[in-house]
Amino acid sequence: GIKIHKINCPNAIQLLSNYAYRIVKAKWTSFETLSFLTGLLVKGIDDVGIVNRITKLISNQMKVNMRSLSFDSSDGIFEGKITLFVQDTRHLNELMDKLKKLPGVISVERIDQA
Repeated sequence: GIKIHKINCPNAIQLLSNYAYRIVKAKWTSFETLSFLTGLLVKGIDDVGIVNRITKLISNQMKVNMRSLSFDSSDGIFEGKITLFVQDTRHLNELMDKLKKLPGVISVERIDQA
C-alpha cells in the first residue's frame, strides 16, 4: 500500500532514514489544470460565419479545448454538437451564457456524452 506523510512528519523522517530507496516525493495537480469532458447542443439561424463566431468564442475568448464538433443545417436553421473540455460547471455555465448572446444563436443546452 501507499502512505503519504508531510515532509516534516516524524514518521516520514524515520522512514526516510531507514527506507530512502522506497520513498517517492508526491506532487499534487492543481484543480485548475483538470478538465472535464462535456457536450453542448447549439441551435440557431444559419448564417455565413456563424460556425466561425462560435468556435472563436470557445477557443479564443474562453480558452476551451474542443474534442469534436459537428454542424448540420436544414431550412435555414443549424444544429451543432460540440464536445469540449471545461474546468467546472461555473466555467461551463459562463461559456453557455456567452454562446447564447452570439447573434444568430437561439439555444444552447448541455448534452450527455454517451
